[in-house]
Amino acid sequence: MSDIYPIAVPKWGIEMVEGTITTWNKSEGDAIAKGDEVFEMESDKIVNVWDSPVDGVLRRVLVAEGDAHPVGALLGVIADAGVTDSDIDVFIAEHGNAPTEPAADNNAQATAQPTVQTGDAYTRSSPSVRRLADELGVDLGTVTGTGRRGRITDEDVKAAIGGTTGAPEGVDVIPLSPIRKTIAKRLTEAKQTIPHFYLTAEYELDGLLTYRAKLNEQDGVKVSVNDLIVWCVAQALIKEPRVNVNLVGDDIHQFSAANVSVAIATDDGLFSATIYAADTKSPAEISAATAELADKAQNGKLTKEDISGGSFTVSNLGMYGITQFTAIVNPPMGAILALGKATQKVVIDDGEQRIATVLNATLSCDHRVIDGAVGAQYLATLGEVIGSL
Repeated sequence: MSDIYPIAVPKWGIEMVEGTITTWNKSEGDAIAKGDEVFEMESDKIVNVWDSPVDGVLRRVLVAEGDAHPVGALLGVIADAGVTDSDIDVFIAEHGNAPTEPAADNNAQATAQPTVQTGDAYTRSSPSVRRLADELGVDLGTVTGTGRRGRITDEDVKAAIGGTTGAPEGVDVIPLSPIRKTIAKRLTEAKQTIPHFYLTAEYELDGLLTYRAKLNEQDGVKVSVNDLIVWCVAQALIKEPRVNVNLVGDDIHQFSAANVSVAIATDDGLFSATIYAADTKSPAEISAATAELADKAQNGKLTKEDISGGSFTVSNLGMYGITQFTAIVNPPMGAILALGKATQKVVIDDGEQRIATVLNATLSCDHRVIDGAVGAQYLATLGEVIGSL
């Protein structure tokens, strides 16, 4: 079977454990030339293209768009046109993607039996769809596929038993997108495994606002409050490097540069994109870098480099009217700073009242690598940087 080539989930990056095909660019029966783009796969919130390393024909497509599969899982088969279907069936079976007979149920009281999924319906469904069909007792042979080229989807299986979900009338069911599944998984793991603690400080921004106005008087310069705060965050990270860290295995990686990740919200989900060496950039350069990353995030063009390498994260919800919140640490980074809306309030100094523009900032820390006193020192240092403007 040397003329048969398996299409399997590649391992793009050491942290990748699974991938989701977003688009099949080829269909069963299509001729494939070496270097052709066969499918697009999403992993770690970015999309990569799989180029065929061989010539042949796409003889089998075994998984549907939108299903997640672990690294190494068989997705399809490329083979010479002369290879028989039976040889391809044997090849697939040897790779663990063939139907299997269910184990006999020795319990005489059991009433539910797994459904054996075979034939054309088997080849038009993914392993996850077949598992769902088994769980619900649905014979895939009776299901009409609504996916591409008649592929059977989860929704088709659910519809076969009288509905897509158990949701009440008047409720729209919106399946999680692959990106949101990745976000949900990572945030759950982060919250469950990282011992968080939180520190909140207030900063007066009137000096920063005056400095921003002067910067924006220059031709071609448009710096936001967030851009200036990111600049201040970077300067403070260099002054207090014990917070500028990642936890990698049992080692602390302390960065010499402030690679600040900024949280960017899109309709597809939240992305943390990295401004490398932000401490060496001017506020205007940080503004330009942030705008470029936001544009790439909105258009699904972020690269692996764009969302990797961060040493510290900044998340700002002030533009939505939020005055204060706490954020979940984004591993392997050791901390994340949550920024609220700057508001005017009465401040008392030496018994005298005055009006100041005040910002709430909450630092979430991974207690395994950052102690409370270190986190507090960083916030104090950040206050000094902001106050120096």
